[in-house]
Amino acid sequence: MNVLKVGDWEIYHLNGGKFALDGGAMFGVVPKVIWEKLIKPDERNRIPMASHPLLVKTNKHIYLIDVGIGKNWDEKFKDIYDVKEEDLFYSLDFGPEDVDYIIATHLHFDHMAGYVNYNFKKAKVIVQSMEWQDANFPHLRSRASYIKERIEPIKDRLILIEGDYKVEDGIYLVLTGGHTRGHQVVIIERFGKGLIFMADLVPTIHHIHYPYIMGYDLYPVDSLYARYKIYNLILKNNYLMIFEHDREPKIGNLIIEDNKPKVICS
Repeated sequence: MNVLKVGDWEIYHLNGGKFALDGGAMFGVVPKVIWEKLIKPDERNRIPMASHPLLVKTNKHIYLIDVGIGKNWDEKFKDIYDVKEEDLFYSLDFGPEDVDYIIATHLHFDHMAGYVNYNFKKAKVIVQSMEWQDANFPHLRSRASYIKERIEPIKDRLILIEGDYKVEDGIYLVLTGGHTRGHQVVIIERFGKGLIFMADLVPTIHHIHYPYIMGYDLYPVDSLYARYKIYNLILKNNYLMIFEHDREPKIGNLIIEDNKPKVICS
């Protein structure tokens, strides 16, 4: 487990489960002859991925940013997505009962399905209002990403927000849209140091280039414009980028070389 310090806050990069998704879907319009040089697919054209939620321990609260793909899937699901289930709280000194707030970047199964596997006794769930609406009334293109029985239990814990939002001093949510209408990234900032949890705006370090946008994104042009906005914010404030879906946890600095973005991993 990777533990970071942002000022006097502790940040844990957790293991929310391993899985695999179709490489073509993950890279959208980028041809396979290009993306397979970055990450090798298996015989079923799937690329290895994982879910890496963040646990943030401030002086006031414990926050969990996303919950991961979770456990107790049926064999068909595990075969399709090559799921390797993990205990999100393994080796931590605290458990789900200690979490005060869960911040959902969005409600797709690889980010929030794990909610039902843990006893979050007091945690409230912060999510964009339109993300909650779309998760409960998905259309034909999005419904496979929202698992009703894994989302419905959240309903009694909701804090619904609209747009950019300050959770507390030093934790800010930025609505990006793109991947879904209600997709958001998370800024964590303390004593002049900070990072951005990129969620599915940039799911892996291999997606750092502007046009490397997933076929899963419902509004890909919005994703493109959001990248310009967030990259400029990162460069201005010297934020670290923290990625959610690389098989191994990835954190790095954004630089621009020859007008192209690049991540230098720390």
